[in-house]
Amino acid sequence: MTAGQKLDKAFDKLGDAKTVTVDLSLDASSSQLVAFGEAIDDPIEKQAADLLSDLKLSVSVGYDKPLKDAGGFTSGCAAGGSGGSAKNEGVTLGYALNSKKDGKTYADFRLVGDKAYLKVDVRGIAQLAGEDGSEFESGLDQLPPEAAPLKDLVGGKWVSVDVAKLQELSQQAAGGGAAGKGATPKPSPSLDPSVLNDFCDSLSDALSDNVTLEDKGKSADADDVIRVSAPARPLVEALYKSFTGVAKNIPGSPGLPAEGDFADVPDRKLSADVQIKDGRPQAVTFDFAQLVEKSDWSAHLPLRIGISTDGTTQGAPTGATEIDLGQLQEMFASMAGGFEDGTDPDVDLGGVDLGPAAPLTDAQYAELGKLGIERSVAESMNHSGLSFEEIKELAPELT
Repeated sequence: MTAGQKLDKAFDKLGDAKTVTVDLSLDASSSQLVAFGEAIDDPIEKQAADLLSDLKLSVSVGYDKPLKDAGGFTSGCAAGGSGGSAKNEGVTLGYALNSKKDGKTYADFRLVGDKAYLKVDVRGIAQLAGEDGSEFESGLDQLPPEAAPLKDLVGGKWVSVDVAKLQELSQQAAGGGAAGKGATPKPSPSLDPSVLNDFCDSLSDALSDNVTLEDKGKSADADDVIRVSAPARPLVEALYKSFTGVAKNIPGSPGLPAEGDFADVPDRKLSADVQIKDGRPQAVTFDFAQLVEKSDWSAHLPLRIGISTDGTTQGAPTGATEIDLGQLQEMFASMAGGFEDGTDPDVDLGGVDLGPAAPLTDAQYAELGKLGIERSVAESMNHSGLSFEEIKELAPELT
């Protein structure tokens, strides 16, 4: 088989598995990270190097049947953007931030059915950042009983939230508050399948015109190693044109600028190696040293994307405390109202500011309007304690 055929067959075989886990980490020790920083004249502090070398982000997807039977996994562009959502029922997603040394989990998020579950090791994360989380924890003790789920979350316990309710509140925030009684919610904008097909064709052309595959033979850890290479700047320019073409046809999309500035993209060929074991991809590695503007570099900083199919599907954790989003929303609104009328809710979150933000001016409302944020939405966010700059940062997510 050619290198391309081996690669296609390997990734197609992932669809036979019921669970696929992808681990993202730097395949380098702390000392190697420090040495890399010295080699490129961009020093990396020892504490940061210790942290980066130890963390691993894991993303898993599971199904009670082979993943190829779930919509959206193998249909790709051929589906034309239709009919996939119903077939995705029963698919579970999981995200976890772990330590490679001792397997400790700092954050764990799961999406199972209509519920989202979250557990966070706040103390462990504070230690990673070199901070003391005790002040934040003591501040939470001062919150009213309605905040009990937040206390559980900080205490390292599982909490859950209704996904449909979360989406409803998000739509209300984007639309300027709850709809009136009996009002019909606005339908979600849909994408013309022909637009998606055109995008897929354009994307395919960009890749086929720029990407080359080379069979590098066997290695100590893999049956086959396929090197995927491409000239960075031409590939990015081609991909940019593909995304620009589809963005202008997405309802509500702010669009992308007509001209891109690619001067910062390396004007040379970059490569990544795909390792295949037992007919499946087991890892993809990319050396960040390729991005350095030096021709004589000797230090390396490999990013490793490990792929595994031998895990078990993660289910809903037991004993999770359910978060009543409406109740929490009322609690924070009440606290914000207390600040506005001059009363002091006497809550200290150890540096986390829930206090009032400076009232927005007409000029600021006008600027936010240009970003697509209606005045009523901006007023609500400002009353909840968000400043003008904070609202501006959220604009891409709200429009």
